[in-house]
Amino acid sequence: MGLASALSVCGAAVEQFPDDAEVRFYHAVARDQFAERGGTQDDNLFATETYRALADDGLGVAQYALGTMFDESSGVSTGDALSYMERARDGEFGQSIRCEAIRTFGQADLDGNGASYDVAAAEQASRGNYVCAGYLTGMYWSGYAAADDLPLRVADYARYAAVHGDPNSMAMVGLFYTYGTGSTDIDFQLQGQYEARQDAQRAGYWLLLAYWATRSSMRSDVHSDFWEGLHLQSAEVVEAMQTALTALDLYEGDLDGNFLPPTEQALAAFEASDIDAVFQMVRAKEKYDPSLGPREPLRIGSAAIPAGD
Repeated sequence: MGLASALSVCGAAVEQFPDDAEVRFYHAVARDQFAERGGTQDDNLFATETYRALADDGLGVAQYALGTMFDESSGVSTGDALSYMERARDGEFGQSIRCEAIRTFGQADLDGNGASYDVAAAEQASRGNYVCAGYLTGMYWSGYAAADDLPLRVADYARYAAVHGDPNSMAMVGLFYTYGTGSTDIDFQLQGQYEARQDAQRAGYWLLLAYWATRSSMRSDVHSDFWEGLHLQSAEVVEAMQTALTALDLYEGDLDGNFLPPTEQALAAFEASDIDAVFQMVRAKEKYDPSLGPREPLRIGSAAIPAGD
């Protein structure tokens, strides 16, 4: 639904239900995420204070969330974080949080034994859990897992996560269709890990969705580096996005692969349009190994907020 919408909805919910623990928790999560995407340290401090209060009241997920604040200079020590993260890694707070904890241990040395990513546990958790598949895909793309560690091609995990709204996986699938099977232009660790014919329009739809979705999932500087600093320097990527924007009647220029004002304006128009309609259209076409799990109903953008709420 986007971080701005989440903040708005959560803020309104807190006003209506100020004593509801879950409402307070998700409002804190929104502030926590905003701290890294345009907010300030006050957002981190607010989130930490709320997590701590809810954790003291016994809300398990708040105990885990409190543990994630160890690197935010908000009063949570690495030792405190370790105690919560170990419980999360053991599955005490649910499967999706377990996967996130596995990722944290893969990226941070919390216990003094070095960072270590348990690929086998992460892959097992991905079966029937598209959130975990998204984490696994992201860690693979970042170099924390290798092809030989996975029983399926990364394309299957990526498609499973992408059709369920994972931003990084949307980008990965978009790149699959941009470059096609066998391309050496795609990121090195993805080569040989997917099967996809070159399809500029289909690629463009996924890339447009990913550009919008990663505005919330990435810090603004990371988003800029990933897109403007890297992938939008590729004529193939830009041409794919222009192809999709043309099909959506949002772009009338040449398919020239140049990310110039006319393309930027069309991209902005897409972000202000019915995002979910494009998502539903393109997700219906994707296939992945059925052993990962069923395709669950899911909406994104403004469609993720039920009418009347």
